[in-house]
Amino acid sequence: MYAFLGGSIKYIDQAYDEKAFSIRSANTVAVMAGLIMGYLMARDSPFSTAFFAAMLISLVMARKIDNRAFALGTVLAVASLLAFYPSSDVQWSLWPIAGFLAAGFVDEVADGLVDRYGLTGPLQMFLNYRPFSDIALLIMMIAGTFSWIYLAPYFGFTFSYLLVERYSGKEWSISEGVVWIKERVLRRAD
Repeated sequence: MYAFLGGSIKYIDQAYDEKAFSIRSANTVAVMAGLIMGYLMARDSPFSTAFFAAMLISLVMARKIDNRAFALGTVLAVASLLAFYPSSDVQWSLWPIAGFLAAGFVDEVADGLVDRYGLTGPLQMFLNYRPFSDIALLIMMIAGTFSWIYLAPYFGFTFSYLLVERYSGKEWSISEGVVWIKERVLRRAD
């Protein structure tokens, strides 16, 4: 489910911002992602509660909920959390939420530095990866806040996000490649 959510967030982002995917499919993905996120926040507490609550809070604070799909997904995540809340043992652990929020903020600032100063090479790759949330999670695991088992879903989320980002970029180059081939074939046919 985490891998689905990571990929979904990037899919929606790329559909609206880069026109890499259908807006209609992004809206459908947002419905499923919102319901799953709320379910995980309720049923897989305290990790999912902290991780996704920090994500939603930071998106709202940074005004990154900038399209219909993100707004719909956010509303459904909160609604499904509330629907499952009475039958769940939801724990609102403030220090993990604060840790994920702080790390996410540092990740955003570091990513912005790459563009602002035109950083390249290994430093660009490091900062674009946004490693500070990973570091925060590792610190929480070392401190015993979360079990090491959460590395698998966390990195499933992260790698799926990165995979969709990479795929959506290649989708443009593939379509451009098809146009290039068509032009060459049609030119030879003339």
